[in-house]
Amino acid sequence: MDMSIKRQGKDFITKVYRKETHTQRFVNWRSNHPRNCLLGVLKGLIHRAHLICDLKEDLLDELSLLKDVFIANGYPTHLVEKTIKQSWNVELMKTMQEKLEDRQDKKDEDYLNVLHAPYIQGFSERIQKDLSRLDIGFVMKKGKTLQSELCKLKPKRSKEKCKNVVYCIECKTCQKKYIGETGQQFLKRKYQHKQDVKNRVETNGIFQHCKRHSKHKIDWEKNVFIDQEKNGLRRKIKESVYINAWDPLEKTEKLMNIEKGVKLNPCWNEFNAEIRRLAEKACSTKNRNG
Repeated sequence: MDMSIKRQGKDFITKVYRKETHTQRFVNWRSNHPRNCLLGVLKGLIHRAHLICDLKEDLLDELSLLKDVFIANGYPTHLVEKTIKQSWNVELMKTMQEKLEDRQDKKDEDYLNVLHAPYIQGFSERIQKDLSRLDIGFVMKKGKTLQSELCKLKPKRSKEKCKNVVYCIECKTCQKKYIGETGQQFLKRKYQHKQDVKNRVETNGIFQHCKRHSKHKIDWEKNVFIDQEKNGLRRKIKESVYINAWDPLEKTEKLMNIEKGVKLNPCWNEFNAEIRRLAEKACSTKNRNG
């Protein structure tokens, strides 16, 4: 919690806590980062100081330390002093909090109206300003580097622990498929399906298939990942696209799915053959588990 708590009579006094081994190194001002991100680091720590420090002397000590630390990290002295001075303005802090809440509220509404691109100093700030006039967001995204392409430092994990996937579960007996999506680990989602079948949950497509065909067996080990997508809304759209490609009729008959998911524009029907070909290829090659 980065907080030191001291008992004083019946009260508890809090202030910012740091380990003795803390290096006081933060992102350097001359690093290739947007100005608002650089200032955001400083503002976040200042806000934390105001939030945690109960005594004024503790707050002043913390702000003095932050001033020295960020100047040592290359931040312009006048900018650090100005930012700290502004933090004492209560009305300004309230306005900043309201803006933050407004952005959070608009996040879901503008989910698809965002351009992701690597940061280029000077150019990215200009394009962000131009896009804002069109109500399009601009998010700086790290591009490919030699390290990201050549160094795979994270240990490999089993496919069933993968997240953000569009998956396919098959019936052993009739090869009928169930297409779904999940943002959690697939292992957990598969367990939920098994529990729904065990508990006879009527809204589960796999249970409905087992109910109609009591002798059919689900191949829980033959799991396939058709696609992967971090964005929740796009992942749901992809799920619907694959379901529609497999079963273009209004009511699903060739799949175990009860519903078709997100409503799609009829133009997607033109690509059904190609989408299904890609999905079947995924089902027969590298994405197979078990």
